[in-house]
Formats: sequence, C-alpha cells, structure tokens
Amino acid sequence: MTVTATLDLLGLPASRTARRAVAYAVLGVVPALLGVPALALLALGGVLCVTRAGAPVLSLVLTAVRGLTAVHRALLRGLLGEDVPAPPGPAPLRAATDAAAWRCAAYAVLDAPLGVLLLAVQVPVRLYGLVLLSYPVWFGAVRQNGHRGLELTGTVPLDSWPRALAVAAAGLVLLAAAGWAGRRLVALVRLLARTLLAPPPRDLTGRVQDLEETRALAVRDSAATLRRIERDLHDGAQARLIALAMALTRAKEALRAPEPSPADTAKARELVEQSLGTARTALGELRDLVRGIHPPVLDKGLAPALASLRSDMESPSLRVEVRSALAAGPRPPEEVETLAYFCAAELLTNAARHAGADHVTLDVRIEGEARNRVLVLVVEDDGRGGAAPAPAAPGGSSGLRGLSERARTVDGTLSLDSPPGGPTTATVRLPFAPRGETST
Repeated sequence: MTVTATLDLLGLPASRTARRAVAYAVLGVVPALLGVPALALLALGGVLCVTRAGAPVLSLVLTAVRGLTAVHRALLRGLLGEDVPAPPGPAPLRAATDAAAWRCAAYAVLDAPLGVLLLAVQVPVRLYGLVLLSYPVWFGAVRQNGHRGLELTGTVPLDSWPRALAVAAAGLVLLAAAGWAGRRLVALVRLLARTLLAPPPRDLTGRVQDLEETRALAVRDSAATLRRIERDLHDGAQARLIALAMALTRAKEALRAPEPSPADTAKARELVEQSLGTARTALGELRDLVRGIHPPVLDKGLAPALASLRSDMESPSLRVEVRSALAAGPRPPEEVETLAYFCAAELLTNAARHAGADHVTLDVRIEGEARNRVLVLVVEDDGRGGAAPAPAAPGGSSGLRGLSERARTVDGTLSLDSPPGGPTTATVRLPFAPRGETST
C-alpha cells in the first residue's frame, strides 16, 4: 500500500480523488440546500393543482429543478469523475408530465440532507479529528483551572503525556471514521445520481435503433480498417517486395555468365545486400501492420500489454504511470481487451503529441459483479487541456470521436473532462461478460 493510499485510509485526503471528494462536499452543499425551497415550491404547485395554475406552476418549478440538477451533473463530472448524461428535455410547460423531471426533483430533495451530512463529515469532523490528533503538540500552552491542557467533562484534566497521547489516538480514530463515512456517502451520491439523474432505460424500439447505429459504426470501422490495411500493404510491404524482386533479378543477370567478372560479382553482392535491407524493412512493416490489427502481446493479457505500451510511449520528456487492478478480476473477452488497448494507445498518443503533457496516469480496473461487469480505463494527463472530439472526417472517423464510436460497438462510453489549462481526464467504460459466460 502506498503512502498516499495509507493517508487516505487514515482520513487524511492525500490523493487527488480524496481531495476532489472534499471539494465536492464543499461546493455541492449550495445546490444541495436549494433542494429545500424546491420542495416547498413543489408542495405549493401540488396545492395549486386544484386550479388551472397548478400544472404550469409545477412545470416551471420542475424546469428550474432540472437546471439545478445540471449543476449537480457538472460537479459530479468535474470532481467525482461520474459522467451522468442528461435525459431529453420535455416540451415547454410540459415538465409536470415528464417522469425524468420528477426523478430530478426526487434527487434534489434527497440530496439536501445528504449534502449537509457529507459536508459535516468531510470538513468539520475531519478538522476536529486533526485538532485532537495535534493535542500533544499544544496542550502544554493551554491553562484551565490552574493546570495544563483541557478538562474532560470538567473534572478530568488532560494534562499528562499519556492522556494527551490518548486524545491523539482518539483523533486518529475519528479521522479514519470520517474518511470511511465520507467514502460511503460519496458512493451513495454516485448511486443516487446514476439512478435518478440518468436517462431511463431505453424501450425496445430505442434499443433496436441503438443496435442499428452501433452495427453501422462497426461496419464502417471494419471497412476503414480494411482500407487502411490495403493501403499499407500496397504502399509499404508490396512496394518493398517488388523492389526486392527487381534487385534479385538484376543480381541474377549480373551472375548469368559462366565466369562473371569481378565487377559483375561486386555488383551482384551489392544488389544482394540491398535486397537484404529491403526484406528486413518489409518484415518490419508487416510486423507493424499485424501489431495494428491485433497486438501479439495481448495474448498474455491486458495488463502486460499496457505495461509494454507504457515502455514504448515513455521518453525523457514524458513519464507514464500504469495502475492495473485486473489480476483479481475475471479476464474480459478478447474484443474488449483489444478495444481497451487501442483506446489506451490513442489517448496516450494524444497526451504526448497534442497536450504537451509531462506525466500521464493510466488506471485500469474492473467494476461490477456477475454479468454486469465493466472494464474502466482512465487516462489522466497534466497537459494544456482543451481537448474535444473533432468532427468525423468523410469516409471514416478518427481520434477521440473515433474512439467514442468504437466504444459504442460494445455498448461502451467515452467521457472526456478537459478544461482549458488542464488536466485532462478521459474515461472509457466497456461492459462485458467474462470469458466462458453466455447471456441467457
């Protein structure tokens, strides 16, 4: 366990994730408290439903609540890395009949006490634990009722080193409890957001439409891959092999005489050496082409493949850190591993070439249980930021938009958080069923 993870476990937010969770507790309490007047306005709209003004008032309040939950989504995405898409908006003054608007209202109401509790755990309780932890440092400077230190319940003075250390131990326990409670509350916030703020599950018609779109994306991606392979073979290996054949033919012509002259022999030797170099170049291009179709290192698993990718991408100006938590989980299917590998390669390349990053962190893990597992790939760099998917080029797609479309072919998603000035965080989520399991 690293020092950062140990400090997080003890309730001291040392990692970036823990610090962002504390920032979310501080910034999220304001929109959370706005859920209280929202509840009052919803009650008013309910009372007015006996009149003609009830439905319009309810619609206006629910529209405002949807705007409030948009702030929640921004905070969840920017600080907790939870990308919750917004459901389609209802027609004007029709929010009262929109189920998604009512779910947003339920989230706003439930988040009011949850946000206050999260802030209390993350900030005041932690600060109180830090004060207790530091008690041995400053208890000698406090005077109360004629003795050093504070008093416990007004009768037991905490004026000795053993008692001061006991107070520090209590502070450490309080910090650890606050850290544990904060993580559980953040997990509850994520669950509520995914349950109430996300669009509802699509019906059969929507699912068929989505499958048609992803099938079209898969066909287009396969066609683009075949065109690329054909172009690389025609312009690369095929041209090398033609040059090789021509050089060997010329060498054969030079050695056709029964007793070739020294000049012909030297010329033939030069042509053979040239052919050897051409053959090596063609073999290298063929290896690169095969590696672009399916990297052989993936046969050993995704974790070794990402480690190999890191060694290929690292340079004196770029440090790549890979954090893999795949050993304990089931191995994803081959197509998911391949897609995750190419997503990692593309994102690392973008960080190195376009973002001007000095340090890139690649985190890969498996979430979920049973048949609802998801391979999560997070790439974070300290570059200049401002990354956004570019429009697809005619006849195909590439870059971030291409990665998003390829992820959709397995019902996956790509979310990007890249404010100007950085940092940039790209999260790829690829659902899968473990090898050997089939859906029923």
